[in-house]
Amino acid sequence: MKRARMLKSLMKNQGLQSAGLLVLILAAAVMLMGQSLPKKPVWDKGAFPAAETKQSKGPAASGGVKSGSAGIEVRTAKGVSNHKTIQAALAAAGSSQATLHLSPGNWVIPENLDFPKNITLAFERGAILSVGTGVKVTINSEIEAGFQQIFSGPGGVEGNIRARFIYPQWWGAQGDGVTDDYEAIAHAAHAARGKVLFLRHGTYLTSQMIVLPEQIFVDADPGTIIKASKSMQAVMTTGVAMKPNYGAQQFSVRNVRIDGNKLADNCIYLYKISMNNFDALDGVSTHKAVSDGIVLVACQGGSFKNIQTFDNGGNGIAILGCNSASFHSISATANKKSGVYISRFSDKDGAHYGGGCTVTRMHCESNAEHGLDIFKVVNNNRVSIVGGWIEMNGGDGVRITSSPVTISGSLFFGVGTGSNYAVHIMSGSQVCVTGCTLVGAKGSAYVFKDEGNNPDNVFYFNYDGIKGCYNKKAMFDSVLPDKAGRQTIK
Repeated sequence: MKRARMLKSLMKNQGLQSAGLLVLILAAAVMLMGQSLPKKPVWDKGAFPAAETKQSKGPAASGGVKSGSAGIEVRTAKGVSNHKTIQAALAAAGSSQATLHLSPGNWVIPENLDFPKNITLAFERGAILSVGTGVKVTINSEIEAGFQQIFSGPGGVEGNIRARFIYPQWWGAQGDGVTDDYEAIAHAAHAARGKVLFLRHGTYLTSQMIVLPEQIFVDADPGTIIKASKSMQAVMTTGVAMKPNYGAQQFSVRNVRIDGNKLADNCIYLYKISMNNFDALDGVSTHKAVSDGIVLVACQGGSFKNIQTFDNGGNGIAILGCNSASFHSISATANKKSGVYISRFSDKDGAHYGGGCTVTRMHCESNAEHGLDIFKVVNNNRVSIVGGWIEMNGGDGVRITSSPVTISGSLFFGVGTGSNYAVHIMSGSQVCVTGCTLVGAKGSAYVFKDEGNNPDNVFYFNYDGIKGCYNKKAMFDSVLPDKAGRQTIK
């Protein structure tokens, strides 16, 4: 009421008669009532006129994209302009280097769309490309986005994204240990060929086997877990596992724990990672597989290091036909079979892989069967065990069957009573032991055991300070440990 009286008094005192002055008075009244007139949009030089920037109420023009938010800012060397569709923004950018800055909103893409190399796609948090059914978005552009969702819908994202790191969060991964993140990880892995698929710290559930392409590098924050939520052959494998006689190169998985959750047969299954220039596995941990934690088949010339595998239903790690491969710092504990199992392999086409490899700094402890089980490695290959600690296993510390083996610089403990040995040499083996400390099993005087006195067995024993392996055919059933229960091989 007071404001109305003020206006009436103002009109009477000033004698305002004209319509123009009346408009001014009304504007003043609005201001007095705490309101303000809407501001007119300010348009940059190259932008559409204001009348053309109103949001379309119907479907976007062919090839265009509509949004429920403001338009797209196109930044080029010539200036900045604003557009209401991605198609219009791409047309404005042309072949010039440009950044398309997408504001928050669900940008629906109804038709195939290409983003060329000269474009940088910058996503504000909340800006999402929603790709329709049967639609293919080809991105050869650089992408600027953090750990946020930027893609949705049933359509596909193809091309060669210009980004060093690809995140599953771009496809909606949560990593909360509750959401099924399989689809998001699968899409990210497909886009990450030749790049790094990076997993932010969290627990990622997967309902299906994650199949990685070759030329991919998987890395993660420490403590990141990928966990099976349903029965599957393996939690993680390579595409080449489905292509016999095909070798994957440029491949690496780092810093991730794979949890079989007593649902997956294996945590990791890798086939023919051949002549790889990178550590194929580094800092990887696996547990709770139904069978073996890690299975490596015919992986030739590659290296694998800093691996921990425990509490699996089979062997901790099975190394099958991995010719010339090297393994460093392998820890296998509390598995239901042996900690490490090494053997030959033959593929379905009859190709043979002898299994000769090198293992250094191995730790095998508290496995239900043997610490290390070497079985029927082809004679023209040799397994070399250098350094390590093997103890408290249910069977033998090391069991060697029909295989050529060299063991040096390791500490071995046999455990239990009766038939358990620090090193148990079965029939048909050629074994060289040097520079090791061996402790016989409780209740047994044996350090070495020849199974059945097989005449084909050849044992080489370094003794009396002679360097290297002394060529002497001998039986070691009579070698007794010292009072402390150990026999040192100098």
